[in-house]
Amino acid sequence: MAILKKHQINSYTLFESLYPSKLKHPRHTHTLASFSFVLAGSYTEICGRQISTRQPSTIVFHPPQEAHAVNYESDVRILKVEFNLKRFAQIRENSIILDESSSCRSETVAWLGNRIHREFRRMDSFSGLSIEGLILELLAEASRSRVSADEKGIPRWLAEAKDFLHDNFAESFVFGDVAKIAGVHAVHLSRVFRKTFGCTIGEYVRRLRVEFAARQILLTDAPLGEIALAAGFADHSHFNRTFKSFYGLTPNQHRKLSRLS
Repeated sequence: MAILKKHQINSYTLFESLYPSKLKHPRHTHTLASFSFVLAGSYTEICGRQISTRQPSTIVFHPPQEAHAVNYESDVRILKVEFNLKRFAQIRENSIILDESSSCRSETVAWLGNRIHREFRRMDSFSGLSIEGLILELLAEASRSRVSADEKGIPRWLAEAKDFLHDNFAESFVFGDVAKIAGVHAVHLSRVFRKTFGCTIGEYVRRLRVEFAARQILLTDAPLGEIALAAGFADHSHFNRTFKSFYGLTPNQHRKLSRLS
């Protein structure tokens, strides 16, 4: 792999890289969230059990610490944009697109990706401002597409259950409370929730708590014990274990790394 060009722009690092045909990257992770815009060539990516082919004009999003493997079927040129930890936390306040690995390929995405690449190659005194605006526009477009795809056909009762979890994730409640809010039988709620969101309600709540804690760690100087309590964790050791299972770092390591970004 060869890095053809690299620029640091505020909270973003941009790389244009060339990956040779037949190159294979075994399963690995990246500390920082990023997206890649495929400029030329195609490759196969394996995330968990899902195998996807990435083609030109595709944008691929990767959250922090996601494990994936890549096989390059031809010479591939990619523009990659990495977010530092603080910027990632800020973006997560208004976007769902970096929650998990995902991809998007549309006329609008292609236009925005190519605009970012042109400014990246140009890099005059105004390019940084232009690139940051285009990145945010691209994230908004992809998030809008994701919401439309994810929420299409979701019944009102399930949306109400989801809203309850977002509003009360730090509180103590039982499964029956959620079923009562939704107005459906608990068994039906459990089955449909897992089918729709790919996880149990307990797993979903843990993710909400950890994401809240991560944002507080990056954006405030509050003590970790105080953050753990505000996020809904009963004790500090449980907070540490759960946080590390999501991010691969302890809360303290996460804060120290963010100070270096």
